[in-house]
Amino acid sequence: MTTRPLWGMKDAGAALTLSIGLVWRVLVPRATVVIQKEKYDLETLPGGWVELRRLTYGEKLAKDAEAMRMKMAMDGKSKSVEAEVAIISEAVTLLEFAKCITNHNLTKEGPNGDDVPLDFRKAADVQMLDPRVGDEISGIIGKMNDFDSIIRTSEVDSEGK
Repeated sequence: MTTRPLWGMKDAGAALTLSIGLVWRVLVPRATVVIQKEKYDLETLPGGWVELRRLTYGEKLAKDAEAMRMKMAMDGKSKSVEAEVAIISEAVTLLEFAKCITNHNLTKEGPNGDDVPLDFRKAADVQMLDPRVGDEISGIIGKMNDFDSIIRTSEVDSEGK
């Protein structure tokens, strides 16, 4: 009796590949972020909405580095501490808006008086937001990326959340 390798079975090819793929998926969980977008209607701006995504770990590290600079400035007890804290806090917020807002219907007045979409990758557009709208968006982004309050699991459901 001769034995044939498992991979040499002609009839079992597709089914075997599927089975191995399913076992692999169960035994080896994916740890990377699935960029899942969530749409939020804004309470402070009826009819306004933003579509957001979570930060990746690398983006979170960059944000945390900015926050650490703020803490270091506060511990330094220099005269420029308050100015440094304000600048870094703004830098963290700008990074979050640029990375997390993937789509929206928010506009500003253009040069010809027409409505032009805001570009949240530009600091000037973030800074011209109505403070209530900006605070609401910032709060949603904060909750979405509050990794301390999110259940401590790396598994992602079927929708990538």
